[in-house]
Amino acid sequence: MKKPVFWLLLAALCLFSLAPAWAAEGAPLPQERELTQWEMDCLALPNSRPDRLDRYAAWAAKYPEAALETVVAQVNLDQDRTVYQDVQAAADPDSTAVLVNKHYALAQDYAPELEALGWPYGSGSLRPEAARAFRAMADAARAEGISLRSVSAYRSYQHQSTTYNRYLRYNRQATVDTFSARPGHSEHQTGLALDINAANVAARFERTPAYVWLQAHCAEYGFILRYMEGKESITGYRFEPWHYRYVGAEAAKACMEQGIAYEEYLALLPNPAPAQEEEPAPEAVPEPAPEVLPEPAPFPIFSGAPVEL
Repeated sequence: MKKPVFWLLLAALCLFSLAPAWAAEGAPLPQERELTQWEMDCLALPNSRPDRLDRYAAWAAKYPEAALETVVAQVNLDQDRTVYQDVQAAADPDSTAVLVNKHYALAQDYAPELEALGWPYGSGSLRPEAARAFRAMADAARAEGISLRSVSAYRSYQHQSTTYNRYLRYNRQATVDTFSARPGHSEHQTGLALDINAANVAARFERTPAYVWLQAHCAEYGFILRYMEGKESITGYRFEPWHYRYVGAEAAKACMEQGIAYEEYLALLPNPAPAQEEEPAPEAVPEPAPEVLPEPAPFPIFSGAPVEL
């Protein structure tokens, strides 16, 4: 009688150990949970990012009076994050649309394809597309009596590290961070940015005819004033009237005409629809070849007397 009791106890123990697995199997997975109406309204906005839903909720809880559109925009601008913390790798660094700032960085060994600007366009190199655009812009300005030349274009990670550390010798880091990027966070490393005619506040470049011309025409050639006045809380840098970034004509026109920073432009872009896998086209079924009938044998011709039937 003892053996059956033992086996019954063992079976009960096994069932008990499996119970949590059954419960987990029946419970909805987090990604399968039912969304609240607020979450559905949030995701219905064209520029919402599904992977930031938890961040939207946290921002809304912190600022309960904020409109839903404002919540999404602020989180898309990464205003809920602390600069230089939890830094992410810049997405698609070879794209002309790449975002590099205090939240998104380039790898230490990243170096784009480059093309020297050449005489009389100033010093340095840019990516070929940006280099051609700058030369075209400089030529157009020269035709109107305006001189545009590069004083600093592409910088490697190592170059930026040297520049940043040199500033640190004379200034507090909090001050340096307002006008110089930490290594890996500089747009100059993308090969898409350059400083035009000047690179310091003392030059008062914003009071020159060249600056006025650029504000009117830089977007025509795909460039934007990257660090606008009044956008310091968004870009992370003080006003730099000499720093221009190539983003392509469409994005440049939107930024310059609306007076918005590049971060704002990207934050307002509609969320791209997930790529849908195309169903493979059904294999073509070859039509059956027409049946080839054998050539009829020639009607026999008999010689001699007819055959009796």
